[in-house]
Amino acid sequence: MDLEDYVTEKALYGLFFMIGEEEKKIREDPAARVTDLLKKVFGGP
Repeated sequence: MDLEDYVTEKALYGLFFMIGEEEKKIREDPAARVTDLLKKVFGGP
């Protein structure tokens, strides 16, 4: 077993898991995609 491959695989799994969770939030509540940072950058309410 190669430790670097294992760590890379787990990191990618975690990354895609978190992306999936954010996607769920956006689909349930479209306003969830607007973050404080986006509001600050684009001048939202």
